[in-house]
Amino acid sequence: MPNANYVHHHNHDIPLDNLRSLISSENNDLTGQLNVITFSVNASPSFFVPKQPTDTNSSSDNVKLNSPPTVGQFYFSYSNALDQYYDYASKMDFSVRLGSTNYKTSRDDGKFFLVMRRLLYSKERTVDLLHPPKSGKRRKNAISKCGCCTSIKIKREGMSEVWIVKHIVLEHNHPLTTLSKVRFFLINRSISSTPRLLFQSLSEVNVPVSQQTAYFSSQVGGIEHMGCTQLDISNMCRDDRVDLKNYDVDLLVEEFELKKSVQLDFFYSIVKDSSGRLKHVFWADSIMIQHFKLFGDAVTFDTTYKTNVYPLIFGVFCGVNHHRKTVIFGSAFLR
Repeated sequence: MPNANYVHHHNHDIPLDNLRSLISSENNDLTGQLNVITFSVNASPSFFVPKQPTDTNSSSDNVKLNSPPTVGQFYFSYSNALDQYYDYASKMDFSVRLGSTNYKTSRDDGKFFLVMRRLLYSKERTVDLLHPPKSGKRRKNAISKCGCCTSIKIKREGMSEVWIVKHIVLEHNHPLTTLSKVRFFLINRSISSTPRLLFQSLSEVNVPVSQQTAYFSSQVGGIEHMGCTQLDISNMCRDDRVDLKNYDVDLLVEEFELKKSVQLDFFYSIVKDSSGRLKHVFWADSIMIQHFKLFGDAVTFDTTYKTNVYPLIFGVFCGVNHHRKTVIFGSAFLR
């Protein structure tokens, strides 16, 4: 998807004290990373420069940027064709959705490959108000479909990577979107690599998404220049958490091994079930071991009942020191 056609506004005078107050002083590496990312946001003039399409017209080598495609125009890749039409739609203030497709089977390896794609206006369909739907009642919501036929059809040239425009309709039967709402189009919303690093760093120290949005919008000169919405940032953080579940045990073992290399007395033990999944894990650092040697005459084992996302029972071995303060002897996750 192409980036939004917004111009970056420099804002070097906004202090970072409000943000840094949210980050613990123990996270020095994370704070340094945040400073580097913030500097790149402020110092890079091309941070929000949109990606320009590199399309080639069959009749001319110099294609005018953001110009409407024409029948017979060809592109050297499928992504170039999409980028050029998305840029044109963004300039003309209308949204686009993917339409019908056509696939063929390769004779060499038997794999399916795309040979035709339609791109339609996002509100292209029509709603039949006279006849009720067959499956239940229609939801009592506003009707946004207008039946606009604006579309483009591109086809692959043989087995090559070249795509040709076969059919295009540019006329609209409705008023176009106002400039203040163009930034909400899906084709104009994306999170590039540098903001993604910033959001991931803030999420690691549990900064709420609303505060991330407020900080980032102040850095780029307003929420209209962000190139994404608060919902996009929230979805990105959710996807990162989902991806983390695929290798979370490996990260746990890696963290334990790192602590063991620093603390020679650090101890951990992991028990797996018959399918290789994590069943039990126990760990205790050097301070916990010293506390147990001094105050281990009476030990209490306290648990929570599956309050985490996995769900695992979290257990704590604890006791009381000579100041009648609670001390931890060890921790465990139990299935």
